Amino acid sequence: MKYYVSFLIVVASVSSALMAQGLDSALRYSASGLMVQRMRLSITAQNIANISTFKDEATGLPYQKQFAIVEATADGVRIKSVKKSNEPFNRYFDPAVPQSDENGYFYYPNVNLPDEMTNLTYTEAMYEANVSAFKTGKALYQAAIDALK
Repeated sequence: MKYYVSFLIVVASVSSALMAQGLDSALRYSASGLMVQRMRLSITAQNIANISTFKDEATGLPYQKQFAIVEATADGVRIKSVKKSNEPFNRYFDPAVPQSDENGYFYYPNVNLPDEMTNLTYTEAMYEANVSAFKTGKALYQAAIDALK
C-alpha cells in the first residue's frame, strides 16, 4: 500500500510538471511544493515535540495541535494559514496531579501520535516526490543546454 501511494504521488507530481507551460513553471511548481512540505514537516515536528506540554504559557491551556491550510496558486501551492485544532483536549482522572481541576481531571494536548506519524510519512513522501520532479526538470534543462553546445 505504501508503494502504491508513493507511486500515485510521483505520478501526480510528474503530471503537474508536464502540464506546466515550460520548464520554468515546472521548477516553480516543484519548488513551491518543497517549501509547503517542509513547512508541514516542521508543524508536524512541533506537534510531536509538544505532545507533553500540559500548559501553554500564552493560553494556560494544554498545547493545541496545529495544521496547515494549503491552497493552489498560479505558481504551484502555498500555505494559506496555520490553524489550531478545535478537537477537545484529552483528559485523565488523577487528583494527585497539580494541574488537575476541581473534579480531579487532568487535561493534556489533543495531539494523537499515530496520526502525527502517519501525517509525517505522507508529508515526507510528498516532499520526495517534489524533489524527484525538481531533479527531472533540472535534468531536462541540462539536456537542453547540452544540446545547444
